[in-house]
Order: sequence, then C-alpha cells, then structure tokens
Amino acid sequence: MSFRNNLLILLLIVVSTLALSAETFTLQECIDRSLKESEKIKALQESEEAAKSGKNGSIFSFLPTATLDAGMQWLKYDPEGVSGVDPTSGQTYTVPFPGKSRTLGITVVQPITPLWSVSYGYKSLETAYDIAKIQRELSSDQLKLEVMNLFYNYQLLNESMDILNETKEQLQKYYEQAKNFYDAGVVDKRSVLKIEIEMTRLEQQIQTVTGNTNLIKKNMALLINVPMDSFELEKTEVSEKNLSADNSQLEKIMLDNRLEYKLLEKSESVYEYSEKLAVQPLIPTLALVAGYKKNWDATSSQPEDTLFIGGTLSWTFGFDWGKTAFDIKQSKHKKVQTQLENAATKKQLSLQLMQLENDVEIKAMAIEISKREIESAAENLRIEEDKYKAKMTTETDLLNASVSLRSAKLGLLTALYEHEVALHTLAITIGTEYGNITEGE
Repeated sequence: MSFRNNLLILLLIVVSTLALSAETFTLQECIDRSLKESEKIKALQESEEAAKSGKNGSIFSFLPTATLDAGMQWLKYDPEGVSGVDPTSGQTYTVPFPGKSRTLGITVVQPITPLWSVSYGYKSLETAYDIAKIQRELSSDQLKLEVMNLFYNYQLLNESMDILNETKEQLQKYYEQAKNFYDAGVVDKRSVLKIEIEMTRLEQQIQTVTGNTNLIKKNMALLINVPMDSFELEKTEVSEKNLSADNSQLEKIMLDNRLEYKLLEKSESVYEYSEKLAVQPLIPTLALVAGYKKNWDATSSQPEDTLFIGGTLSWTFGFDWGKTAFDIKQSKHKKVQTQLENAATKKQLSLQLMQLENDVEIKAMAIEISKREIESAAENLRIEEDKYKAKMTTETDLLNASVSLRSAKLGLLTALYEHEVALHTLAITIGTEYGNITEGE
C-alpha cells in the first residue's frame, strides 16, 4: 500500500474521530451558552451589580452618625488651684487643679429633614438599578434573536443543500440522456453543453451554500465560545405555525411585558425624583443630638459624667436660592421633555408591533404561494421530461422546468424558516413565550 493511501486512511480516521466526538447543540443550548459567554452581557451584569451596590450603600444614609472623642492632657495652671473661704470655720483654703485631664465622649446626630433627599436619593439609585437590569435583559433578548437567526439559517442552508444535491442527480440523468442522443446522432453537441453549463451553475450554487453554512457556523462558534469543528447544530425541521393572537391581544401582551415600556417608566421616575431632590436646599435642617461624656479628672467646672439630649434647627438662605429655583425649573423641564419623548417612543413601539404582525402574515402567505408554485413546477417538469424522452422538446425547456421546480422548493424552505423567525421575533419583542402566540402545525 502506498504512502498516499496510508495518509488518506489516517485522515479518514481522524475525521471520523472528530465527527464522533463533536457535541451537538440544540437551539436552547446555543442561546444559553451565548448568554453565558457574551462579554457584553458580562459587562452589563457588572454594571447591574455596581448599581445594586450603590443602592444598598445608600441605605446607611438613613442611619445617625456618631462621633467618639477621647482625650488625655497634662495640665499646668498658675495659680495652681482655686482659693476660697470655708463658711463654717472662716479659714481660707486652696483646691489644686488636677495635673491631667482624661475624657471620653460620644455624640450621636440624627438629621431629620435631610431624610427627604436621602429618601428620594435612594429611590433614584433603586431606579438606576432597575434600569441596569432591564438593559441587560434587552441585550439578552437581542442576543437570543441573533443566535436564533443563525441557527435557523443554518438549518435552511442544510435543507437547501439536500434540494441542490437532488437537482444534481436529476441533471446527471438529463446529461446521460443528452449524451446518448448525441452519441446516436439525434442531437448536436449543443444539447450536452447546455446541460453541462447548468451543472456548473449548480456547483457554483452548492459552493455558495457551503460557504455561507461555514460562515454561519463560525459566527455561532464565536458566540458560544467553542472551536468551530468541535460541535454540530441539532437538525431541526420547522412546522407551520399560525399566529393565534390578534392585534388587540398582542397589544395587551406588549403593554404588560415589553421591556422597553418598563424602561420608559423608569426613565420618567428618575426625573421625577430629581425634581424633588432639587427642592432640598430650601428646606430648614432639623437634627436630633444626644451624647455622653465621661471625665475621670473632674473639677467643679467639669463634672465627672455629662449626658445631654436636644436638637438643632438651622436654615441657610441667601442668593444661592436663586440657583436652587432654576435647578427646580430645569428638573421640571427635563421631566416634561422625557415624558414627551417617551410618548413618541410608545407610538413607534405600537407601529413596530403592527409591522411585525404584518411581516408574519406576509410570510405565511409566501408559504402558501410556494406550495402552489411547487405543485405547478412539478407538473410542468413531469410533462417536459416525458416530452424530452420523446424528443418533442428542447434541453432549454427541460432545464427551465428543472430550475423552476428547484427555485420553488428553495422558496418554500425560505418562506417556512422566515415565517418561523418572524414568529420568534414577534414573541421576544413583545416579551412573551413563542407558544403563547402560536398554534397549529
């Protein structure tokens, strides 16, 4: 056995081993892996966690602040004491000052009126966390749509390849017939050449499908972060599904579940909280204060134990109130601006729903048209094949009939998969499950 044959056998063994070890992924597995491996989703998760930490950290702003003071001093006084007269004996005495001072005190302050801004600050941070979470979910939905499109296009190309291979066998049969006619002197060589040209065109189409299939698989490999040759996509054939919900039902589902609507609501809340926060500088500051001080070297002017409780009220006003007034006005305008922009966006979302619904219906009609085209093209090809066998028609008519049937079959495949993708796109966009809006097989 030659070296070349040995090398060929070894190559076949390697290819077979790789094929056996290749993992097969379903659509859901591809979606799950892509969500897990996506750098963009991971970055948005970090952003979500950062927003969550900011929200949780602001909770501590509601709690009072405490100040702990400890002191140790060596003292020197002149005169070294306090003089006085004993009222009972009339004698003069001197009480020396202590040579050192040791104190420990704690003061607790709880602001009251600033809790207004703290409360709305917390709500604002909580809304920012909700927005970060919705943005991650929106990006996840976009990634799902991308993976789904790749998966179904891969299936479409694989099934298209089956049709092209079937056509290849058909053209080979035509070629053998034309060659027999040519060898028998019934036709000239142009008949054979016409079929050869069509066979070459078919090979070009097969190469195009093969290249696109590899490109899609490479794209999928990048999304799920595995080597291109280490996996296969599970073969899936789509069945005809009908849209089971009308426009009013789809509208209600969208209003209840669509992430963009929730995002618009959150954005309005942010500016509403900003408007209330802008009022804080105009509010007087009320704070409760309590404390205790221990003095181990007490004197008549500094008792050993001191406990105090009370409150303070302050109100700062001046020309900076003018800036505060314009800040409030700016916040109001921002809130109204956001409300108007959101109203315009909601109209676009409603229009998009109608477009998606219409797209589903158009592609459903394309399926029915393709079915009729296949029936017509198959009957036409049958007639042309019978006529060609009897030499009652030309190779041109025969090839045209073959191309028409092939185009009709590819058209039906395309319509089926495009309709399936359109249904999935509609479901994901309005925030519901595929099975909730479809029925039939």
